[in-house]
Parts: sequence; structure tokens; C-alpha cells
Amino acid sequence: MLIDQITACRTVGDAERRLACFDQAATALAKARIDRQMVVLDRGEVRQKRQSLFGLRLPEIQLFGRDEAKEPEIREVRSKVVRLARYGRDQWTVWLEQGGVWRTTEKARFDPEVGQSVRIFKAAMGSFRASFDNNLAVRIERVE
Repeated sequence: MLIDQITACRTVGDAERRLACFDQAATALAKARIDRQMVVLDRGEVRQKRQSLFGLRLPEIQLFGRDEAKEPEIREVRSKVVRLARYGRDQWTVWLEQGGVWRTTEKARFDPEVGQSVRIFKAAMGSFRASFDNNLAVRIERVE
């Protein structure tokens, strides 16, 4: 692995050979990143990406490294509604400011509006609920 190559350079005794090793490993790492063969995220970016995936049904794999299990589970997201489309009589497709498209799965007791704040949170048995501007929550599912 490219990171291991850089780490291994630290053990080279001769300063000139160590520098050459670092240069070669750093060049390979930079090329892999430019060629999109490797993606490097800091912890904040990992949290942001995990939050953007909230509500999607993904396979149980460690997308963000070995320490992913140590991160607290995301139980909710808060955002703003940037677009709406009615479907059926009283159901809505909702686009969120930070990305993601959700669809209500039951009759809404009110009409959501663009610009409203929305809190989407985990509910019973793997379901989700959404509260628009702190109104009563409605069942919702992630579609994109």
C-alpha cells in the first residue's frame, strides 16, 4: 500500500537514500490521488460523507476505514428543503440542501414548503420520520 511505502522510508539509514525513498513514495502517492486511484479523507470529511449517506440502505462494509465502528451512529440529519414535488394526493418528494432525495410514505397532515427546516430521524424497525419546521412527524424514506 502506498502509505506503507512512505512509512517504510523512515527505516532507511542513509539520509540520501531515505530522501530518495520518500521522494519516490510521495510521487507515487500524489499520482494515485490525481489518477483517482486513492481518495484521502480527514475525519471531518468522513463524518460529512457518512451523514450524506444517512437513510440509504448500504451493504455492511467499512467504507471509511477500520475505525468506522468507533464513530457514533448517525440518528438524525437536519437540513432545509430546497425542492418539492407532490405525488399522489398528499405525499411529497423532498430534496434536501445537503443532498439526498426523500419521499413521504404516508399522507402528510400539512404541505411542506421550500425553505422549511427538516429533521429526519431514525424510527422503529429501520424506518425514518421527518418533522418539517417542528410540525408532527411523517414517515419518510430515502430514494436517492
